[in-house]
Amino acid sequence: MAGNVVPNNLDPHQSGNYTVDYPFLSPVYDRLTQVVSGPEVVPMLAEQWTFAEDGRSVDFRLRTDAAFHSGNPVDADAVVGSLERARDPQQSRVAGRFEMVASVDAVDERTVRITTNRPALDLLSVLATTESAIIDVEAIANGLDISRESAGSGPYEFDQVRPGDRITYVRHEGYWDPDAQKPARLELIGLPDDNSRLNAFRSGQVDAIKVDPDQYDEMQSVITQPGFELHEYPIVQSYVLYLDIGTPGLEDPRVRQALNYAIDRESINSALLNGRCPPLTQPLPAGVDGHNDDAAGLYTYDPDRARQLLKEAGAPDNLQVRIIHVASASPQQEMATAIQAQLHDVGFDAQLVPIPAVDAQATFRTGDYGLLNIFLSAPTPGQTLLTNYLADFRFPTPPSSEFTDIVMQSLDPSLPDGERTELYESASGMAAEQAYSVFLCGSPTMIAYTSDTVGMDSLGHADFTSVFDVRYAGVTS
Repeated sequence: MAGNVVPNNLDPHQSGNYTVDYPFLSPVYDRLTQVVSGPEVVPMLAEQWTFAEDGRSVDFRLRTDAAFHSGNPVDADAVVGSLERARDPQQSRVAGRFEMVASVDAVDERTVRITTNRPALDLLSVLATTESAIIDVEAIANGLDISRESAGSGPYEFDQVRPGDRITYVRHEGYWDPDAQKPARLELIGLPDDNSRLNAFRSGQVDAIKVDPDQYDEMQSVITQPGFELHEYPIVQSYVLYLDIGTPGLEDPRVRQALNYAIDRESINSALLNGRCPPLTQPLPAGVDGHNDDAAGLYTYDPDRARQLLKEAGAPDNLQVRIIHVASASPQQEMATAIQAQLHDVGFDAQLVPIPAVDAQATFRTGDYGLLNIFLSAPTPGQTLLTNYLADFRFPTPPSSEFTDIVMQSLDPSLPDGERTELYESASGMAAEQAYSVFLCGSPTMIAYTSDTVGMDSLGHADFTSVFDVRYAGVTS
């Protein structure tokens, strides 16, 4: 299978970008939970879990038939050691993802208790990411180099690793879930160039590829031929210009609203994305629990309104906005150029900053940048809002305390579903009205595949983001 990102890192706790590393690490590393198509959080290494009444701790009961590739058992001590490593800033680049965790303790050989410092409904899906991978801490203590070798308990082991290109895997015999390892060998290739990816698929070099919106029309000529198919997941991911609202000049919401009114979303959709990315103006799109109907279509293309808001805010002429985008990535590169011209038209000085994918997020979090990227969706709306607005790696300057309180309330596991939905709607509307981001358009995740493959219409993670989990996918004989 070929995607549009390349493998760079083999240590799941050293991930610089979850969406880049997950496809390549998930075949090797199990977690306590996993997300399957739905999206739904289901058991993995933990066969069941129980929240405390106050929502501030969870007991995870481990399965008995899991083992690391070394043969070491996946027991409570291994889970505690793994998560403690992930939480330790001296050993991990993902420690910030576990800000809600107060402690991780072994209750007995098969039970792990995670105590949180707040109600944490989102903990279950955080634990499903490769940033929460359970690693063989005993093997590492004995000298195994996790940056070069596998320390996992998943259905596959690394065979050949070519950083920046591809990874091949071999099936790990005796794995507890045979349905998760259908092929004996697996190859995941990173092909950022759209034409290269399409040509590899058309020529039979790969069985499946990720299809970007700007490839849709060209892909039609391929899938009309026998033996090729295309699956579209619901629209839950979007293109967005993330903002650091603490950037000098952007502290005033009117200036951020002006950015939103300056963008001609429909022209970007039709000219660059084959009409496959309808305009979007809020973090929770239609069809997702918490979508705010009042905020739908809030920002039409209105350059005059943008100029008026800038004047009302007393913004200086040619206010500079630095916009990071992933170098050579399509369609972001073309979108960035269009956005630059549209912002210039209303009086912004938009400076484009092309950066490699592995460095884009880290540079953005240093502050005073915008970042054109895919909006990171999660299995639950509360986690989507939390990750994008309350984590400094996605939102360097904190949002309002009112917004923060609403999002945090939604994470209470004991909350009735109706009340939780109302909180989601309020937060989504507030993010739009305060112009915390410049939402551009919502795009379906699309996969093209040969007719002899299975599982491509139910890839874990693909129905809430463009990240793929190839467990349960394969090729028929």
